[in-house]
Amino acid sequence: MIKKLLATTAILSSIALAGEHWNVDLGGVTMKFLSMQVSGRSSAMSGAGVADPSRTAEISRNPLAMSTVNEAELGLNHLMFGDGATDNFFSAYYGYPLEVKGYKLAVTGAVDFIGYGDIEGRDENGALLGSYGAYAWSLQAGVGSRNNVFNWALSVRFASQTIDDESAIAVLGDIGGSFKVNKYLAFGTTLTNFGYMGDYDGVDEAEPMALQAGVTGFIPFAEKWSAHVSVDAYRRADTDAFWLFGGEILYRDALAFRLGYAIRPDTKNGISCGLGVSFGMVVFDYGYSPRPAFDGGNHNVSIGLKF
Repeated sequence: MIKKLLATTAILSSIALAGEHWNVDLGGVTMKFLSMQVSGRSSAMSGAGVADPSRTAEISRNPLAMSTVNEAELGLNHLMFGDGATDNFFSAYYGYPLEVKGYKLAVTGAVDFIGYGDIEGRDENGALLGSYGAYAWSLQAGVGSRNNVFNWALSVRFASQTIDDESAIAVLGDIGGSFKVNKYLAFGTTLTNFGYMGDYDGVDEAEPMALQAGVTGFIPFAEKWSAHVSVDAYRRADTDAFWLFGGEILYRDALAFRLGYAIRPDTKNGISCGLGVSFGMVVFDYGYSPRPAFDGGNHNVSIGLKF
């Protein structure tokens, strides 16, 4: 089954790369909030580490995070945008482990909501017409494995976006597979946001489909300390491919210091950073990531409760 899923991932990726919705103009996709990093951990590492998820909070952007759901967890991600932005983003998530005939699985769900306020409306000559609002949301469900070597994951989502009085819907899927070679090395790949995308008042739009593949090295040092170093390649349908670098230094599973760097050909590069803390049933992550097209940066906070 694992081999079939990995083969399916490769086939879907090849189809996506050749499809008309893959090669679109820069900025030519809609519902881009579905490709934003929302968890504190992933944003702190610039989105790198597809082969090395460690938090249930990552499930809405990396389906392979289902492999980390060893306890039931309920939590919330909150993305606070930098100066000059009126956006608000929240993502609630839930993960539950189960075992079917000795096979370890996880089922997950997530709800995303983003709202934009006071957007300036202008005519074709640039004259101010007034302001309007916009919002978008998505509902996701997934299932994946929790093995020590091979893992697979699959999720589906329904999304809706409204701008002024125009709305569009999408039915999208994510698929992923990973392989842990040994305790020092792992590989992973995901294809996200592929599927059906509606239109706005008869105007076709493209979904924010993205392909990501990466490798992670695990380096133990001293007593109870380790370092995880990840290098990923990422491409969304409307961008050129770019590189993501991320790493974290961990003390057991209780404390983590994280750093990331993204090399983007279409905009400025950026350094991200953050930390993670686990105490008892509570998991907390914070990540800071730059906004290359604007001043300042974004703050991502994740808090989860295990039970």
